[in-house]
Amino acid sequence: MQLFGNLRRGSVAGVLLLLLLAAVASADDEKKLAPDEGDLRLARLDLLDSAGGYAIPADSVFYPGEKIYVGFNLAGYRVDEDYRIHLTWRADAEGPKGTPFAPAEGGEFNVELAPQDENWEPYVEYVATLPPYAGSGVYTIHLQIEDKKAEAKLSRDVPIRVEGTDVELSDSLSIRNLQFALTKGGTPLAAPVVGQGDSLFASFYISGYQTGEDNRYDVESEMSVLNDKGEKMIDFPPQGEKGAPFYPRLWLPAEFRLDMERTIPRGPYTILIEVRDKVGGKTYQAQEKFDVR
Repeated sequence: MQLFGNLRRGSVAGVLLLLLLAAVASADDEKKLAPDEGDLRLARLDLLDSAGGYAIPADSVFYPGEKIYVGFNLAGYRVDEDYRIHLTWRADAEGPKGTPFAPAEGGEFNVELAPQDENWEPYVEYVATLPPYAGSGVYTIHLQIEDKKAEAKLSRDVPIRVEGTDVELSDSLSIRNLQFALTKGGTPLAAPVVGQGDSLFASFYISGYQTGEDNRYDVESEMSVLNDKGEKMIDFPPQGEKGAPFYPRLWLPAEFRLDMERTIPRGPYTILIEVRDKVGGKTYQAQEKFDVR
């Protein structure tokens, strides 16, 4: 009887131990699968060298027309009792004055997690293209993230250093930075002097024209060359440009070339440039003298 009693107590102890282990396991499972309140954050935020590419330094310099790639991972989100998450994101690309230079994009992760997704960090990649006429300054990729389950939000600004073409803008229609050279893109001449049979290259910017709805612009220019008596020697046909870009186009580049005949008389000449803003209904004229020697 005593032996049976010991066996009995051993059996009871064994049963209690198994029940206790089962209770502990259930508690662990409940803790593991319980809803996660979350602590929303960006686990990674990088500028990339290309789509799906490598991270590059945060102070990298970009140039007009280049693509900007930004990649980031989301972490610390809340998982509800049905093992679902609901995250949204939005990226806005803004110029130095807050004007959008590329379309905003956004998306969401509204999914049910599987057991293997316990440490999943959703990845987002956003790309924006700088305008080919972007000026220098600090541009910004503004990120907004929201965890719908936790009712939590966060935002991050990614500064983008841009080295572009800087043109002095004007409040009224005008011509800026008129320069002459003996070769295209050559050293600007302090005084525009050219020889018989040579060529004279010129470049300038048009600024101060008005833009309409959807950043629409329509600018036309024409040029004439006058002799010292004010008579037209050359009359160029009008040239124009118009468009409606996403990012406002606030200046236009222009250039021309004059080929001097070997028989052209030496002396002073005048270049007359007329610019017309068809949206704003304004006209501007500029004159510049040059000598043939």
